[in-house]
Amino acid sequence: ETSWEPPAPAPAPLEPGGSPAPAAADGVLPAGWEEPLVEAVKTWFMQSEMEALVHEAVAFADRYCDEFEPELQEHKLVYTQRHKEFRQLFEDKLKAFLATLGYTPEHFYIAFEKCVEKQDQGAMEMAGIMWCCLDYEFFCNIMCERKRDKLRA
Repeated sequence: ETSWEPPAPAPAPLEPGGSPAPAAADGVLPAGWEEPLVEAVKTWFMQSEMEALVHEAVAFADRYCDEFEPELQEHKLVYTQRHKEFRQLFEDKLKAFLATLGYTPEHFYIAFEKCVEKQDQGAMEMAGIMWCCLDYEFFCNIMCERKRDKLRA
């Protein structure tokens, strides 16, 4: 753990096209970098990637849902492993997007936390959707539902 604190919020410079300014070569972040970064991720997640992520989630569920056995009413180790793989799909996409902006996932988590603490409505909505998509219980329910749908077809 470190005592380092990001700079105080201020209007952040934007690159042409509305992207947040990346960290300088020396790693120093521009003042007010948090909100534009979270906004860029929100736009990417909600507008650009949502449909692709849904398609990937459905394909993942189709591939692995047969391993889930809701009638047992217990969770197998393989469920945790599949959930971890599923989360990794999303995290890899987020990491790649952040890299195009010159940021890391750690930058995003710091910025995201600050925006949620400020009760930023857009950040809170995105947090709710991301939490739901990445939550273990929700994941297991979706996998079981997908298995039932396959069996009915």
